[in-house]
Amino acid sequence: MSLVNSSLSQYGYEKGFLNIGYVSGYARDFKRDDSGALQGKIQQTQDVSRMVPIEQRRPDKKKLFIDNEQPVKIIGRIRGRKIVWNNGQQDVTDFHAYLDPLDVSSPSVIDMPSSLAWSDAIQNRKGTKTDDFNPFALAEGSNRETTLREGANRVKIAGVVDRVQSIIHENNNSVVGVEVWVRLTADPRNLIPVRMVNAAIAKSVRRELRMGRPILVDGKLRARDLKRIDEDGLEVPTGEQVGYIWCRTILNARRGVDILSIPPWINEIMDRYRNPEAGSIESSTESAQDTGSAQVRPDHSESVPHETDDSDGDDDIPASGTLSDLVDNL
Repeated sequence: MSLVNSSLSQYGYEKGFLNIGYVSGYARDFKRDDSGALQGKIQQTQDVSRMVPIEQRRPDKKKLFIDNEQPVKIIGRIRGRKIVWNNGQQDVTDFHAYLDPLDVSSPSVIDMPSSLAWSDAIQNRKGTKTDDFNPFALAEGSNRETTLREGANRVKIAGVVDRVQSIIHENNNSVVGVEVWVRLTADPRNLIPVRMVNAAIAKSVRRELRMGRPILVDGKLRARDLKRIDEDGLEVPTGEQVGYIWCRTILNARRGVDILSIPPWINEIMDRYRNPEAGSIESSTESAQDTGSAQVRPDHSESVPHETDDSDGDDDIPASGTLSDLVDNL
């Protein structure tokens, strides 16, 4: 990605942080509530429990019109918001990531998933939930594609590590990844959850990540299941999902390039890191992980139970043509 590209330098940032993403697929369940806020999902595979969450929560923003079950490409910002849900034993604080649209357009044919990718099982996913919608029904048995081409899905954000914990494999208790809550705004209720799943480097990355460290994430927006513990002590899906960014590695953010300036609220994060007894989640997580007892399962998912607040608005809304040029250079 060339950061000298004019559209990226002008529109790829929000409040000094790189924050841009785009997703193509089939629009599902889009509707407006009484306040005018828009919510829906983008389906890229037949598994309806893995659809990508889209939310335009501020009704005063540019009105977007999306037809359900039609191909669509959405460019926007990645947002995060705090949720609270019950796992069958206690209330759990989590964060939900979603794409806040800046522009909606018709996708190119290579932006859309192929029929093979649509029906191909998602790697390491247990169980697939489908419905009657199948945009490739007419092609089955005749001109079925043989290319495994996934739908376009890419996000790039730069931010500051607010909290971090290990992802533990449910069978052999080994570290297979890290979950990072990334902060891009002064409001700690708008953290963006990032999951790096890569067992080969998970422990090394975990040792390097500390609160207050600037990072760059280049990945995909996905959804995971929220699970509760039933009467037999087994984890079962609640039927709700939560959005997150999936990536294969965590990169260093460059000051003046990925993060244009360091905000003053980073001092609050550093104070928590220097004073772990201040009651932060990070301190309790670190303590538990040192004893080998902290575990985050490698598979949860996307909708949203209880919510708190929204993120800040956009600085500027770019023209759609400029945005298309931007994502082409990511």
